[in-house]
Amino acid sequence: MSASREKKQRQGAGPSEKATQANQERAAYKRKARIYTIIGVVVVVLVAALLIWNSGLFQSRATAATVGDTKYSVNDVSYYYQQARFSEYYIYYAYGMTSYIPKDSDVRDEESGQTYRDYFLEKALDGLTDVTALYNAALKDGYSDKDVADTVQEQIESMKSGAASNGYSYASYLKAQYGRYMTPSAYQSILTRAAVASSYYNDHYDSLTYTDEEIQAYYEEHRDDLDTFEYSYLYFTPEEVATKDEDGNDLELTDEEIEKLEAEALAAAKEKAESALAELRDGLDIPVLAKNYDLTTYGDHTSTVGSSLSSAYSEDLCAMAEGDSALVENGESGYYVIVLHSRSLDETPTADVRHILIKAETTEDEEGNVVAPTDEAKAAAEAKAEAILAEYEAGEHTEDAFVALVKQYSEDVDADGNPNNDGLYTNISASSGYVAEFLDWIFDGDGHSVGDTGIVYHEGSTSSSSAYWGYHIMYYAADNDPVWKDTSVNALQSAEVEEWLDGMTGEYTSALAGGAKYVAN
Repeated sequence: MSASREKKQRQGAGPSEKATQANQERAAYKRKARIYTIIGVVVVVLVAALLIWNSGLFQSRATAATVGDTKYSVNDVSYYYQQARFSEYYIYYAYGMTSYIPKDSDVRDEESGQTYRDYFLEKALDGLTDVTALYNAALKDGYSDKDVADTVQEQIESMKSGAASNGYSYASYLKAQYGRYMTPSAYQSILTRAAVASSYYNDHYDSLTYTDEEIQAYYEEHRDDLDTFEYSYLYFTPEEVATKDEDGNDLELTDEEIEKLEAEALAAAKEKAESALAELRDGLDIPVLAKNYDLTTYGDHTSTVGSSLSSAYSEDLCAMAEGDSALVENGESGYYVIVLHSRSLDETPTADVRHILIKAETTEDEEGNVVAPTDEAKAAAEAKAEAILAEYEAGEHTEDAFVALVKQYSEDVDADGNPNNDGLYTNISASSGYVAEFLDWIFDGDGHSVGDTGIVYHEGSTSSSSAYWGYHIMYYAADNDPVWKDTSVNALQSAEVEEWLDGMTGEYTSALAGGAKYVAN
């Protein structure tokens, strides 16, 4: 998790304002004890209660949610609340751009009035319900907390390392991440339950296999989603209707007049699109047409799997034969000119890779925008990446050895500061949504053998809020099923495991309880 979250309760910090107040009340009691003996007893009770309240003992033990017969504390809900929050704002946390994050009290859904806090509590309850169902089922099937003890300890050690790196004690770091009531023992309990549930879920998912006949049948039913389309397109949009004069003064236009002007602009865009379609059929290339019509939105021989096609023209493209071209209306937004070059089943093998991400340090300007790293920062990141690869090359050339370096160095981490899946990315295809440099290395012309390594550099962009600059230390782990088959199997597994989990969670009634008011407060 990003260290840019607001830091609370640093190690060695002075007493809180409430604690100071409590001390003062105790002192006042001692001064008056001889005179007000009976009242003094009452004061002792009140002061003791205040101290216990300030310690968080009552709040942390309050029931914040119930799932079936299981009662969950504020810490349990806070953990999944922060998981939901991190998921919503992953990019902002990952790159330290917390100024972009709305307040939890802000409205997320204008229609329903739901705040971000309401949404995160809802997601936390969903997460707890899933974990409860999976954990209870796992115990019945012979799983135990001991099975995941090593995994949990690794997560704890990683969190301790993160705490040290950011100048926190372990206990304070947990509070900074998950709220002021979180404790090491509560955190370990939460991780254990989640790890057992995750292990049970993953084992079930991986156990789902299908025959070639079943996979082929799925393909036949979903071929429009699974086939790869190579196509080109031009996009014509209507010119914006001017509602101000050259001096910036509003023009006196009625709604009817504006609608008429917009309709005329859309008709003009259609006329251009029809003209371009005719020229395309006469042999002009897409780039030439884009230049002639001064278009910024176009694609030349774009290759995309059917499920990722734009909804604006996917139905039309799927109905076309190779070589066909057509004009496609996109509502009142404009017109596409599309041509289908080819449609095929993607037999390219998918790949498994591991990587270690080393980021070049960036800063922000006064408005919170990312500033590209300096040459010195890039050089420092590159030197670190090269040193890590040299460390691997000097040791055992095994995947386990690479994983050990992932755990030690990678900056591609999850909400708890652990490397995402130990740096493993599976079943990657050339059309996967990874950065180009990452994919170029995996699918370069010469191909790769298991165990191949290398370093690639990703250049971020200051125009993107998710920008990063850094080096990927790559490890080629495996060749897998071809793209179409892998996609089919994943779809079958996902549908079956979702139905399986829904069946389990459907047996549980869940609700937030009074203690939920202490979550994230």
